[in-house]
Amino acid sequence: MKLREVGQSSGQGTVWPPHWVDSTGPDGDAAVPAHGLLEGLERLGRRLLLRINVDGQRRTASLQWDPPPPFGDIEAVLLGSIGTAIGELGERELPSRARR
Repeated sequence: MKLREVGQSSGQGTVWPPHWVDSTGPDGDAAVPAHGLLEGLERLGRRLLLRINVDGQRRTASLQWDPPPPFGDIEAVLLGSIGTAIGELGERELPSRARR
């Protein structure tokens, strides 16, 4: 399973790409642009907050889903992908145990 294929259990589609959590401007609820770079992340309850740099501007996006896949699997893939463009991250394969 690829990161871009992770979906909501409620059937509301996929959770990738993540969406901005701050509402600075008209794109406040928009998906993160594919060229944005992942700079870091942190856990906040059952979601991951992603620090993303887009054209020199640092912003925060949220990623939340209902397992499976396990929370730790997605977190590990993202931690190992710091500095990668958001568009490329969607193509990253999750560990095979996430398919259970």
